[in-house]
Amino acid sequence: MKRRMQKILEILKKSEKPIKGRELARKLGVSRQLIVQYISQLKADGHSIISTREGYILEKEKNTFRKMIAVKHKADEIEEELMTIVNSGGRVLDVIVEHPLYGELRGRIDVATPDDVIKFISLLRTTNATPLLELSGGIHIHTIETPDEKTMRKVLKSIKKFLIVGGEDLED
Repeated sequence: MKRRMQKILEILKKSEKPIKGRELARKLGVSRQLIVQYISQLKADGHSIISTREGYILEKEKNTFRKMIAVKHKADEIEEELMTIVNSGGRVLDVIVEHPLYGELRGRIDVATPDDVIKFISLLRTTNATPLLELSGGIHIHTIETPDEKTMRKVLKSIKKFLIVGGEDLED
């Protein structure tokens, strides 16, 4: 078991993209269910493995700048918001809403390129899933990642019309 978990970590460390559970299962010669168990144990052991719709990815230490921002808009503006952020040099890691019954609900978005946004919006449309912002009247929080603070300021300026707070100090 420990040998297989080490192998999973090695595979994930070498990969820049998420790896599907079935691909890990094939490489290790085990069932996908075992991969799920190994990933759960690795997470419990403190490894930052993220489960995305594209597969598993090991969150690597980066020299990046992160900020949580509160925004408000309608569902039909999701694509515009995400495209504006990625075209300004940002990566949208997640979306968070406050639910009156369940408290904080978080969904992984992880888009960094226009192609990522197109895939995300396509998945949103084809699944007929309800965006989390619909649960909170359009108010939600994103964790944004940029390579540096200057790029973060550029991102925030570009989405100023969506910002609930924090846009007042963005003038040069």
